[in-house]
Amino acid sequence: MKIGIDIDDTMADTFDYLMPYIAEFFDIDIKYLKHKNISYSNFPKEMKQRELEFAKKYYDKVIPSTPFKPKVAEYIDKIKELGHEIIVITARDKTLYTDEYQTTIEELKNNNIHYDKLICDFNKAKVCENEKVDLFIDDSIENCKRVSKLGIKTILFSSKDNMKDKINLYRADNWKDIYEKIKQYS
Repeated sequence: MKIGIDIDDTMADTFDYLMPYIAEFFDIDIKYLKHKNISYSNFPKEMKQRELEFAKKYYDKVIPSTPFKPKVAEYIDKIKELGHEIIVITARDKTLYTDEYQTTIEELKNNNIHYDKLICDFNKAKVCENEKVDLFIDDSIENCKRVSKLGIKTILFSSKDNMKDKINLYRADNWKDIYEKIKQYS
């Protein structure tokens, strides 16, 4: 199978990792951000207008050091050992990064992630269709719904941004669950 996998909050712990940088940039107490569950992916309206400025100041410098979820590299290697192709599909572009590919390659290398192809594009459904992806894994409900409408299997990775949402998608809470589901599909 060709498996498309998102990075932020699917493989990486981006939501929590960026909070101190957000607190610094917006001069907000990190306790407030944690209490309100605010990070890069769900800026409130009053912060959203400076999102691009925030991204340009921090992303190229700090994203390569983002910690990844427990055992991601181990399970991706196991998935590859089953004979599957890994396509990393991330919503990153030049509006947020100086070089989205170089920053992402460095981040994946720092976390020992082995993959076959990297694609930076906001339209993940189009990428999945063009690449003939068989299974797509993301923490975005909307991305999973769009890809699912194309007849492609999806796994929604549980994240802080989607935990309260009740949806009719297969949901995984960790990478062991994902690996077990992929073994069922194999």
